[in-house]
Amino acid sequence: MEEKKNEFPLLDHLDGVVEVLRQTAPCAVRQSDVEAVHDARVASRRMKAALDLFAPVISARRAKDFSRINRSLRRRLGALRDLDVMLSHLSRMKSARRADAAQWVSQRLRDLREEEIAKTAEDLQPARVLARLGTWWGVREEIIAVQEAAASLLGESVHMQLDAFADQAERLVQGAPGNDPHQLRIAGKSLRYTLEMAKAHGIAIPKSVLAGFKRIQTSLGLWHDYVVLTERILSESVEQEVSLHDPPRQQALLNLAGVTLKRAQVYLGQVFEHWNQEGRELAAQIRQCIPLTKPALPEASPAAETKAAVAHEELTGTGPIAS
Repeated sequence: MEEKKNEFPLLDHLDGVVEVLRQTAPCAVRQSDVEAVHDARVASRRMKAALDLFAPVISARRAKDFSRINRSLRRRLGALRDLDVMLSHLSRMKSARRADAAQWVSQRLRDLREEEIAKTAEDLQPARVLARLGTWWGVREEIIAVQEAAASLLGESVHMQLDAFADQAERLVQGAPGNDPHQLRIAGKSLRYTLEMAKAHGIAIPKSVLAGFKRIQTSLGLWHDYVVLTERILSESVEQEVSLHDPPRQQALLNLAGVTLKRAQVYLGQVFEHWNQEGRELAAQIRQCIPLTKPALPEASPAAETKAAVAHEELTGTGPIAS
C-alpha cells in the first residue's frame, strides 16, 4: 500500500531530489548542458547528505549501488561544473588590459571542457545511469522502515555539523592553527543540505536564519571559485610553457592571476565579516530551532550499534557514543 502524502515529508523531499537526478543526469551526460550539469551535481550532493544522515540505521550493502552511481555523477560532473564556473567568471572580465589573457585562458578551458565531455560520455552512459539510479527504491524502503528516527537523526547530525562548522569558522577568523577555509566550505555545504532536509521534514527554521547562513556560504563559494581560477591560470601557463615561448603573455597571465587572487581575498574577507556580525547568533538560533534528542531507533543488532558508534566517531572525533 502506498504511504499517504506528507506522512513522511523528508521522504517526499528525497523522492523529489532523485527525480531531479533522473531528469537532469542524462541531459548532463549527453549534451553537457550547463544548467543540467549544475542541477544534477547539486542533486547528487543532496543525496550524499541524505545517505550520510541515514547511514547508521540502513544497510550499507543495500545503499552501495545507489551510493556508487551518485558518487560517480558527483565526481564526473564536478570537473565540468568547475570549468563552467571558471568560464563564467572570465566572461565578466571586460577590462581591455586583461582581455587577451582572459581570452587565452578561456580557450584553454573550452578545450579542456571538450575533453571532459568525451570522458563523461565514455564513463556515464545515460541508460546505465538511469538503471543504477533505480536502486534508490531499495534504499527508500529501508528509510521508510526507520522513519520514526528521522527527526532525532536530523537533530543529532545538525548539532554535530554545526559544532564542527562553528569551530572551523572561529579558527579562521582568529587565524588560529589549523584554520582551513576549504574545509569550512565543505562543512558548510554538508550542513546546508542537512538543514534543507530538516526544513523539508517540517522542522521550523526561520527564513532569516537560512538566508544569513546562505550569505556566509555564498562568500565561501565565490572565494573558492576565484582561488580555483587563479590556480588554473597559473597551471595552464606552466603546462603550455608560456614563459618560454611568449614572455609578454606570461606577464599578462600573471597579472590576471593577481586580479583573481585579489577577488578571492575580498570574498574571504566577507566570510570574516559575516561570521563576526551574525554567524554566532545564527548558530545559536539553529541550535534552538532543532532539538537534540536521543534517536528513536528500532531495536538494533550489536552489529548495527557498532556501525552507529563508528559513524559517530568519524563525525565528531570524540569516540563512541556514550551509553
